[in-house]
Amino acid sequence: MKSWWKIVIAFLAIGVLAACAPAATPAPTKSAAPVSGGTLVRAMTTEPATIDPQGAPNSGLSLVIPYLYDTLVVRDADNKLVPLLAESWQTSDDGKAITMKLKSGVTFQDGTPLNATAVQFTFQRFKQSGTKSPIYAGIQQISAIETVDDLTVRFTFKEPAANFWSTITMPYAGILSPDSAQKVAESGKGYLIGTGPFAMGEWKASQSITLKRNPAYNWGAAITQNRAAPYLDSMVFKVIPDATTQLTALEAGEVDALFINQPEHLGRLQKNSAVRLDDAVLNSLIYLGFNSKKAPFDDARVRRALSHVVNKDEILKVALGGIGVVATQALPPTLPGYDASLKSYELGYDPNQAQQGLQEAGFTRGSDGAWSRNGQPLKGVLLTSNRAPNDSISALLQSQLKAIGVAVEIQQLDSKAVMDATGAGKFDLLLWRYDWNDPDALNIYLGTKQIGSTNRVAYSNPEVDKLLAQGAREMDQAQRVKLYVEAQKLILQDAPWQPLYVPTDVLAISKRVDGVKIGYMGRMLVNDARVVGE
Repeated sequence: MKSWWKIVIAFLAIGVLAACAPAATPAPTKSAAPVSGGTLVRAMTTEPATIDPQGAPNSGLSLVIPYLYDTLVVRDADNKLVPLLAESWQTSDDGKAITMKLKSGVTFQDGTPLNATAVQFTFQRFKQSGTKSPIYAGIQQISAIETVDDLTVRFTFKEPAANFWSTITMPYAGILSPDSAQKVAESGKGYLIGTGPFAMGEWKASQSITLKRNPAYNWGAAITQNRAAPYLDSMVFKVIPDATTQLTALEAGEVDALFINQPEHLGRLQKNSAVRLDDAVLNSLIYLGFNSKKAPFDDARVRRALSHVVNKDEILKVALGGIGVVATQALPPTLPGYDASLKSYELGYDPNQAQQGLQEAGFTRGSDGAWSRNGQPLKGVLLTSNRAPNDSISALLQSQLKAIGVAVEIQQLDSKAVMDATGAGKFDLLLWRYDWNDPDALNIYLGTKQIGSTNRVAYSNPEVDKLLAQGAREMDQAQRVKLYVEAQKLILQDAPWQPLYVPTDVLAISKRVDGVKIGYMGRMLVNDARVVGE
């Protein structure tokens, strides 16, 4: 396998924002109809609650929707903007307006045409009802969406929006057929329709989701060689909650692709000549979060003390087999705003400092080794999803906290149940992961306005909010980075999270399937994929 450690400073240069976009990529030359490539089966840990890109996120939703709905633009593996439904765009001198020219001849899977009205409808719907989406804050920056002509749409903003591009390149910003949205709203049945390379087929609850090839597709982005309809007849997302069962299914030929992050699974597959392994470069972070609204974790002194209990090196070595990199701050090294100097602000492993911090917070330690304050014991429930390797990480965190006298109960639920519980504030500690393509991740996951939604730990600091709001508007790259560095200094001191590690995910794919590529943020690109053997 190639080395995973590719530090990609993911940011859009100011010159791109201030000027016309790159010239539109020529439409693909028509050729003979693609040869059918059969079916690709991918393992999925949890299924989505609904196939609505503007709804509440979970891992299942983010897996499925990139194939059903196209966005206006996408990013390639080097983080560069690439036209998709928008063929060109121009930003006003003051950064408060972006005008996009749409590709002609694009149709939704229900036969209706893509036009400026559909784009306008999509983002207006988002602004009205997409409150649970992780990109809602970015969408809310849009003050107006204007249809200039049938294929031209203009976005305007009250302030320059430096994070607009990161917002609309996420799959949640897929463009919807207005007709399909109206039918779903009226009947409560059916699915929202997009322009993607695949269309919804059959959904067997708790079993599988089947997507079927969209034969009319001929407007793909220049991130795959084949920009017309996929060669595959279909894709199947098979729901298999347990990671070991997923692995067994791959080895048995029941699934073709899955992502792995457990050392024993990786070692096992490295010996399997029928499987190919490709590393995925991710903008991701795994963290231990504290419920900042619930006593005693609403006390920053307690959060700091417990952060000092966490031995990240032990987690990486024992729970992860060395797969990943220890995290020192709230942003991963692949995003602007990461700064190695912030390590001096890290609340590193120091049991003595942890005990001293608890004493300063008013806790006393009894003869049994347990801590209490005002008669209330220091204990909690550690909530996480049933996705591997959360079980082994949770067990190690439980052991580390127990070693200084803090009892922790582990509760593992499916991803949706975890999101529901955190949204309602029904937890103490949280082992969670985020994946994002911009330093605005700090606002999405720690901004006050996102409490009850993507801010799962209910953290609020007005000074941090102010810095993050400035970062969202700042068009100068160097100045924007400084704002996120300053915000992280405050975040590290407040300790709503203890950053644990930056993950390495490995795509394991059967060699019976050829042409699958790993795209931006670890997404599987399948337009070039074919089944070459059984």
